[in-house]
Amino acid sequence: MDRRTLLKGLAALAPVMGARSVLASDSDKGRLPAKTCRLITQDIAGPYVVDETPIRSDVVEGQAGTSLTLNFQVFDTFSCNPLPGALVSIWHANAEGLYSGVVNIILDASLKPVGGKIDTRGQTFLRGMQKTDANGRVSFKTIFPGWYYPRPTHTHVVVSPPDFGEVATTQLYYPAEVCDQAYLGKHYVQRGPNPDRTDSSKDSPGDSSDAEDLWLDLHRDGDGYVASHNLGVTFYGGMFGELPDFYRQS
Repeated sequence: MDRRTLLKGLAALAPVMGARSVLASDSDKGRLPAKTCRLITQDIAGPYVVDETPIRSDVVEGQAGTSLTLNFQVFDTFSCNPLPGALVSIWHANAEGLYSGVVNIILDASLKPVGGKIDTRGQTFLRGMQKTDANGRVSFKTIFPGWYYPRPTHTHVVVSPPDFGEVATTQLYYPAEVCDQAYLGKHYVQRGPNPDRTDSSKDSPGDSSDAEDLWLDLHRDGDGYVASHNLGVTFYGGMFGELPDFYRQS
C-alpha cells in the first residue's frame, strides 16, 4: 500500500474523530465547492523547481499577460478546519510558455527539442509564496499561464506545513474552453490555442483516478480572470500529504 492510499484510508476515519467530512463521494467529485474538506490529489513537482522563491502575493514581475487572481484556502482534512500558518508556493509559465529561474527546453509537437534552450536563471517572474492567514487563506496576483508542449495549461502548487512533515505537491489545471478564450488576448494570440485538448469533464490530468479536483473553476473578472480553490492537506505523524513513492523525484 502506498502512502497516498494510506492517507486516504486514515482520512476516512475522520468522521469517527468528529470531522464533518473528508473525502467527496462519487457524486460530489469535480470542482470543489466552498467548505468541502477533501485531501487534494497529489501531482509531481515537475522539472522546473528552484531552490528559492520570493515571499510575495504579486508574482507578475513585469510579465505581459491577462490578469489572474488565484485565491486558495488550505484545510486540515482530519479536522475540516482552516489551516493557518501553512506556506503556499506557486509557479507557472509566462505567456510564451517559459519558466523563470531555469533553462527552458523548447519542444515541438513530436516532443523533439527545437530552437535551442532559453536560459532564465537569475529571474523570478511568476513565482511566489505566502503564509496562510488565520482563516487558511492566501491570494496571488499573477497572469494567465501560457502553454508549452506537451502539457495542458497548469500552475504548480506546493503547501508546506506550519511545523513539521513533508510538503503536499500538486498541479492545478485550466479547462481548455477557458484557455481558448484567454489565448485570444493580445499577449497570447500569436502562439494560438494550446494544442493539448485534455477534457476536464472526462480526463484526469495526473496519474490518479480522482484527479478531477485539480481543475480550476475560473470566472471573468473585468478584463481578467479569478479562481478560488480549496487545498485539503493532512497531518499524520511525520507525514503531510506525503507523495506516493512512485512520484518521488531523484
